[in-house]
Amino acid sequence: MSYNDLWIRDLGARYGVALLAILAIVFWMASRWPKMRESWYRDYLIGFEVECSDLAAFHKRRLFEPLHCLISADETLRDVGRIRILEIGVKTGENIAFYPDDCHLVGVDLNKRLADHLFHDENAWRFRHIFVEQTIVGDGSRLGQTIPSGSVDAVVTTRTLCSVESPAAVLREIRRVLVQGGTYFFMEHTPDPRQGTLIRWLQMFWSRSGIWPSLYGGCRPDFDPIPSIEMAGFEQVTWRRAALHGDTSRPHHLALTRHHIIGTAIR
Repeated sequence: MSYNDLWIRDLGARYGVALLAILAIVFWMASRWPKMRESWYRDYLIGFEVECSDLAAFHKRRLFEPLHCLISADETLRDVGRIRILEIGVKTGENIAFYPDDCHLVGVDLNKRLADHLFHDENAWRFRHIFVEQTIVGDGSRLGQTIPSGSVDAVVTTRTLCSVESPAAVLREIRRVLVQGGTYFFMEHTPDPRQGTLIRWLQMFWSRSGIWPSLYGGCRPDFDPIPSIEMAGFEQVTWRRAALHGDTSRPHHLALTRHHIIGTAIR
C-alpha cells in the first residue's frame, strides 16, 4: 500500500464520521427548513408585529378615524349605515380594533388559516364587532376573480407592501376595487431616510442577501413604498413620516423597520 493510500485511509478514519454527521445534519435541516421557517415567522407575527402595532396605536387611531365618517357607495350598506373595507395583509388582525362597528371586512392574507383565526381561534372574540364578508388567500395582486371593480369603500395596508411580490400590481388592484372617491389608508415602513447610515446599510444587506425575506414572510427592509404609491394613478396622495419608539422583544427588528409613512390616497 502506497503512502498516499495510507494518508487517505487515515484521513477517512479521522474525519469520516464527522463528515457523515455534518452531511446528516445538513440533510435534516434542509428537510425541516420549511416547517422551521413557518414556525419562525409565526412567532414573529404573534410577537414583534403585535408589539409593533401597540407602539403604532396612536398613529393608527388617527389614521383610521375617517373610517367612522365614511358613507358607503353600496346602496344596501348605506341604508344600514355600514361600509365595506378591504384589508390586504391582515396578519393577526390588529387593525380591526380601529374599524367601525358592523363594517363589512374583506380580508386578504397569505395565511391559509386566516378564516379560522378570525372566526374560531381563542381570540376571535376581538373581531365580533365587525362582519367578515370574505377571506381571500393571496397577496392582493390578483383579486379580479373575487372582488368586483369599484365595490370597496376603503382599502387598508399596514406593513404589507414590503412583502408582496409586485407592489405595483397590488396598488393597481387597490385602485381598481375602490369606488370613485374611495380612500386607500396606508402605514408602511420605509428605509432609514438618512443616507449612508449603518441602519441603511443593514437594511440593504439583509434585503438583498435574501436572508431577511426568507425568514420574515418576504419582508424587504430596504423597500421604499413612496414612489410606488405616488405613481399608482390615485387622484390625491398625502402622507407624513413617523418613527416608532419603545420596548419590544426584538429591538433589532424595530431598528430596521422603525421609520414609516402614514397617509391616504383617493381614487
